Amino acid sequence: MATRKFTQNNFTQGQVGPFLAGRGETPIYKAGLETCENFLCLPQGGITKRKGFEFISADPDNTVVADGSTTLDTNGFYINSRMFPFAFSTGQEYIILIEPSHDAVATKMHIFYQNVRIKTLTNGVDSNTFPITEAQIDDVRFTQSFDYMIFVHPDVQPMELVRGATNTDWTMTYIDFDHLPQTNYNFDATLTPAAVTGSGINFTLAGGTYGWVNAAWPAGHVNMRVDVNGGKGIITSVSSATVAVVSIEYDLVDTETAAGHEWNIDAFSNLSAALGGGWPRTVSFHQNRLIFGGSRDKPQTIFGSQSGDFFNFDNYTRVVASTGEVTGEISDTSGIQFTIASDQLNLIRDLVSQQSLFIFTSDGEFDMSGEPVTPANVLIRQQTRYGTRGGSSKPVVVDNEVLFIQKGGKVMRAFVYNFNTDAYSAKNYNLVHHDILEGATELAFVRNYDGSNNNFVFVLNSDGTMSVLGVNTEYTVVGWTKWTTQGLFKHLTVVDDSLYALVQRYSSDGSTLRTGLFLERLATEDIYLDSYHNTTVNGSTFTGVIGLEGQTVACIADGLIHPDVTVDQTGSFSLTRTSSSTAIGLPYTATAVTLPIQISSQNLTTLGERVRKVMCELQFNASKYLKVDNFVVPFREMGNAVLNQAVVPFTGMKRLRISGFSRTPQITLINDVGLPVTLLSITTEVKVGLGKVQEQ
Repeated sequence: MATRKFTQNNFTQGQVGPFLAGRGETPIYKAGLETCENFLCLPQGGITKRKGFEFISADPDNTVVADGSTTLDTNGFYINSRMFPFAFSTGQEYIILIEPSHDAVATKMHIFYQNVRIKTLTNGVDSNTFPITEAQIDDVRFTQSFDYMIFVHPDVQPMELVRGATNTDWTMTYIDFDHLPQTNYNFDATLTPAAVTGSGINFTLAGGTYGWVNAAWPAGHVNMRVDVNGGKGIITSVSSATVAVVSIEYDLVDTETAAGHEWNIDAFSNLSAALGGGWPRTVSFHQNRLIFGGSRDKPQTIFGSQSGDFFNFDNYTRVVASTGEVTGEISDTSGIQFTIASDQLNLIRDLVSQQSLFIFTSDGEFDMSGEPVTPANVLIRQQTRYGTRGGSSKPVVVDNEVLFIQKGGKVMRAFVYNFNTDAYSAKNYNLVHHDILEGATELAFVRNYDGSNNNFVFVLNSDGTMSVLGVNTEYTVVGWTKWTTQGLFKHLTVVDDSLYALVQRYSSDGSTLRTGLFLERLATEDIYLDSYHNTTVNGSTFTGVIGLEGQTVACIADGLIHPDVTVDQTGSFSLTRTSSSTAIGLPYTATAVTLPIQISSQNLTTLGERVRKVMCELQFNASKYLKVDNFVVPFREMGNAVLNQAVVPFTGMKRLRISGFSRTPQITLINDVGLPVTLLSITTEVKVGLGKVQEQ
């Protein structure tokens, strides 16, 4: 038998799909893995075990005391909670955690700063704190400008969260619009104004039944505006079923009777769908305007505020003539309203402000151009027809690309300008990793995580796992891995380039999921346990552990693997010896399995041949533990190490004898303890009979 060596020094493709199994000649195959779980793909070529998630908080009802500690109570946040990032300034970033109303429990908004909860706002107690239900929470959208954040939902009046002069000064109130946009609902009823100017003017309805019983003004229209015959007025009262009393704001051109498609009312209101109303679906700032994308009853319409006046959506600019006549004229700074006209329903789901305003809908992707955008030059064009997933799956911007989850939840695409076609395209980011996403529900983006000089996109799957993409668009580095944990990842957000997750952990019996969620943070510290607690206090007995009560968990003490410890119901545990640096938490296993080794030479290949594995040479960086085909790599050697001290991180080459016959020879790499490993390359020596090598 002849001896051959196969070297893989590039893992940047991460876990590829099974459809690539027969493509051993491709660069993707040579840089891919069959399984890559709980690793990160480094842009330089290696893979490194992911770090653990640090426990932050478990109980929303704890009282925060001066030192930031809480009492022991692990009920957890409500299962359908969601998080939002709030960045006030550099060094002042916050987590906004919303528990929606449920089972007669009011909505609560928890505000965390530097991993300590500093404020809780409760609906009905602290102003009107976002009366959102658990059925609505996933469709909430938001945008922020300096010290205030705007929240929208198609069934809830928009609200703004404002940070005051101090960290604990927060208010949540309904937005007080100076002027709502008006739109046409094509009511099957005519409208006749009695005069063109003045107050106390009767506007009379006639005919029509489009949601208007006997053509009657709903009482809910009081204080709303009516736009008709080139002018506008405010309804001050409803004097009868068919007569509204109006105060004219902008003088009308005439008193002609207007058909139902010729007069407009406020686009947003609490009125039912039959009467025309609802609230914005999504929101963004773009070119010094506040932009609303769609509403409950106008799902394909873009509403833009006046330039520099975010809460004024008046589509006219007020003009007062020398005679005192007040009219409205359309100018470049006037409000904008544009309805997407296409051959299918395009329910607007997300807006992203880039060079243009990108509009992501249920059945396609659009851009709104204009330099700058004005009522006269606004143009919305469809670019691609994939459609974006609903719910909490908000697109993220990575470099010059906007990543979004295609409807169906199995494909992630990048919306980016294509110079060859002079249009935008939506390239597929998991074409060769086709099974890496399953019911994807959320995206989160972290820049340069852990000094890797790489961007990472975290995708939450419906099964509670995460798919993690290491992406560098400049060098076309694309590598996927799958992350698992003891429990289910439920929601994600990024604050100050740190990933936070709401995680559903198991109860002390180890088999039943808790009814609540833990708030946890992906570590930058060298700790490789989940839901972990760590301390640098010297001792052997410790207290104050939240979330692990009644469980036997892994422990790393002074850098050494300590026997598992049991946390009692009061949150206390003891070690067998004194430790000055102690971390306890839930272990997780990092697994990498190579694709079947295929050695080709002179149009010959070992594909399908019976091959014997002989030896492995592995190149490491700052590593402490790894098993290769179930053989432990000896990082600590007798004679030159002190056994009661931590393993010194190893950088260099290790040679390990392995064995086994196979027609699809693979190497399995496992790290199942709380210690690090970074693998840069692996060379496998095999023996194969040349007489059986077949032509490709």
